[in-house]
Amino acid sequence: MNRRRGLLYITGALLLVVPSFLWVLTTFAPRASGERTTNSRGVRLVQDVSSAKPVDASLEPLRELAEQDPMALVRLGIERYREEVDSYRCTFIKQELLPDGLSEEQVIEVRYREEPHTVYMIWKENADSARRGLYVDHPDFVDDEGRKLGRFEPNGAVARLFVKDIMLPVDGPRARKASRRSINEFGFMSTYNLLYTYNEAAERRGVLDLKYSGTGVIDGRPTFVITRNLPYASDPDGFPDARMVLHIDQAWLLPVAVYSYADQQERELLGSYVYADVELNPDFTDEDFAF
Repeated sequence: MNRRRGLLYITGALLLVVPSFLWVLTTFAPRASGERTTNSRGVRLVQDVSSAKPVDASLEPLRELAEQDPMALVRLGIERYREEVDSYRCTFIKQELLPDGLSEEQVIEVRYREEPHTVYMIWKENADSARRGLYVDHPDFVDDEGRKLGRFEPNGAVARLFVKDIMLPVDGPRARKASRRSINEFGFMSTYNLLYTYNEAAERRGVLDLKYSGTGVIDGRPTFVITRNLPYASDPDGFPDARMVLHIDQAWLLPVAVYSYADQQERELLGSYVYADVELNPDFTDEDFAF
């Protein structure tokens, strides 16, 4: 296994694919604004929460909880996830502002399971450097220096003539410079964990502005909407955005969409991340994660 990894590293370097592969490791990095309000699948990129349907009467206690204490709703969602969700399948739709400009909107099939922690991504539209990516919390995905690795299949036909797949560190210096999140950090729980991280940092500085903003719809499912304002303009290195709009599915209490903006008027979109076609606890087998 170690010999194979070494050959893959060398081949990747010779092909100059390593730097470009690092771009695919992000799942929640920043992105830029576009003119469309829906994507190619009809999923709204910018949700007008003021026109959303009212909450079902049976869910009114959850709406009241969100209005009184948005993070209490998040904690309830985390508790429910831990008790009820072992795996899921979804279509992940993202578009980001990268150093070289606005990326195309990527559509990715994702298969996720908790035990062992596994993330399998298959690009369906606008693949950049990789056609597929796999991470497993397993010794086979750790190099001799103890770094976590992801396995990637190159997108280009020419590259695949020389290398079928390559193992790359998911948290190396270049990856962190190019993106804020890596493939092993994808998922509903990671979204909530990231929310906690920046909320706590903002609260310590006395600048947290977090509130319930109404209801919305993502992929045809009603959501509770939470917005957060941060001093991004004065501290872009310390905070990820000026405004975050988070959609929490009303039935599942899972974060099914995150929109990040560079301004509190929501004119400049930094990133949009949508979970569509979500299937909870599918009957996965090991074959579903075969690379």
